Amino acid sequence: MTLTAVPAGTDIDDAALREVEQRVLWLATAIVDHANRVRPNPSGLKVGGHQASSASIVTLMTALWLEQLGPEDRVSVKPHASPVLHALEYLLGQLDPAYLTTLREFGGLQSYPSRLKDPVPADYSTGSVGIGATAPIWGAIARRYVNTQFGTGGAGRQWSLVGDAELDEGAVWEAVLDPMVAELGEVVWIVDLNRQSLDRVVPTMGATRLQGMFAAAGWQVLTVKYGALLEELFTRPGGAELRDRIDEMTNAEYQRMLRRTPAELRAQLPGDGAAAARIGGLVADVADEDLLAAVRNLGGHDLATLRTAFAQIDDTRPTVVLAYTLKGYGLATEGHPQNHSALLSEAQLGELAARVGVDPADPWTTFEPGSAPAELLAAAAARLRRTELEGAPAVAVPADLGRTPSGTATTQAALGRTLLDLNRAAPEVGARVVTVSPDVSSSTNLGGWVNKVGVWSAEDRRDWFSDDPETILHWRERPSGQHVELGIAETNLVGLMGELGSTWNRWDQPLLPIGVMYDPFVARALEPWSFGVYAGGQSILVGTPSGVTLAPEGGAHQSITTPSIGLEQPGVVTYEPAFALDTEWCLPPTPRMLGAGP
Repeated sequence: MTLTAVPAGTDIDDAALREVEQRVLWLATAIVDHANRVRPNPSGLKVGGHQASSASIVTLMTALWLEQLGPEDRVSVKPHASPVLHALEYLLGQLDPAYLTTLREFGGLQSYPSRLKDPVPADYSTGSVGIGATAPIWGAIARRYVNTQFGTGGAGRQWSLVGDAELDEGAVWEAVLDPMVAELGEVVWIVDLNRQSLDRVVPTMGATRLQGMFAAAGWQVLTVKYGALLEELFTRPGGAELRDRIDEMTNAEYQRMLRRTPAELRAQLPGDGAAAARIGGLVADVADEDLLAAVRNLGGHDLATLRTAFAQIDDTRPTVVLAYTLKGYGLATEGHPQNHSALLSEAQLGELAARVGVDPADPWTTFEPGSAPAELLAAAAARLRRTELEGAPAVAVPADLGRTPSGTATTQAALGRTLLDLNRAAPEVGARVVTVSPDVSSSTNLGGWVNKVGVWSAEDRRDWFSDDPETILHWRERPSGQHVELGIAETNLVGLMGELGSTWNRWDQPLLPIGVMYDPFVARALEPWSFGVYAGGQSILVGTPSGVTLAPEGGAHQSITTPSIGLEQPGVVTYEPAFALDTEWCLPPTPRMLGAGP
């Protein structure tokens, strides 16, 4: 019995796309192999790289880049898939082939995608687990903000390619649950659901739980579990029972099936339940090669199934695609629980080269001009070409705001007044200021500023308390607002600051994001904030109250370590004003911050 599946596209298109996918798999694997086995390494130190983690997402990324993405789309690529990103960049003509031999070399291709250090700047830096995954959420808000303020943010989806183990990070769920996120229809996450982490096969069946968690947060949930071969097999007598059997398997049992011979599969697949005979009768007639292909025919590796799922994306709310994949897909290490950092042997690499039609002695060969894969790549490269940024003109920043403080005041109160003075003395600079708060704008003395500029929202919202005489803080939500209010999650705040601070090199529109929080929580927010700084995000983080600025709520919100933290951060200047005028001196941006450079 032979299994057949009719692709959604034309035969030649899918055949060409499969050829590109296999070449991407080869290149990603060879890039890691060269770094570890070919490049001279006098020190003997481990170079590393992740062939199996790259292999699991090759089909997904090939389908995205060659069929789905447009020039205004932005993608955050899971850290361990950087070789796949570089392979695609090379085939699309963006990456010089000289870089293919430089993975994890000083000045070469970075361990993880980098916006500032890779020769082809990544859309989002990734690497610190959970932070790169959420960055497109904040990128979407930053783009909308630039659009409402300046009309130049463009459109496009914000994609995030996330490893399933990455969803263990709390920062992911803090972002998913923020009330503002449910409106971001341009956000699409694809979860590489390979059911393995660094050390093991994940023991629990987590997909159902993930479906419920994302759905409860208002996300569209698309699950891509099986490919066309398996779906066709499920339609035959005994097929429904086979589906139930696979659905009920533990992750470890299923992974073990991937490494069995056809004879072992016929013995093990039926299990020992009441439906074993019907399942056994079904698989007994399937040819060996087809049975091996069917058991690993998951949706995340099936082009037609992925195409169908992408066509269902609802642009009115964020979407998560749970794509079942195999860690090490197409490699000799496929499905093995210890394959995370494993390298193919020389013999195994040779077998892969023979299968994809590449000479190991010439590993970086591309497709013949005029061939179907070459034409497919050329069309994708033309479609993805972006307009070069011209650089925004610098904004004149005044040296003095024209006010001399008098009397007694806290530096905390001076913060809000300085923002108002900046708006008055230098409106062009003030227009670039956007404040961000994790639900503490009033207690950090931003009330006057919020009343003046309003709260940012992608659409106008009615203020039901506008006619209440006892209302002091006027919460006018509108597209022209310059204050963004998030929920109580400091990691979300600094994540958004990083993206607001990166608009200068995305859309030629520099902003001055100023985030305020109680200073003990600077430590909680430190990693994602530092990550934003590393990726080129310019911002000012204000910790309050602290030291002599201690507010009436007392020592419960006091920190004595924040100045030390600031002094120790690379790329960060720290200042703690002792007087109200100090706040004015240290707060206004330098011309460089509002120009066209980092």
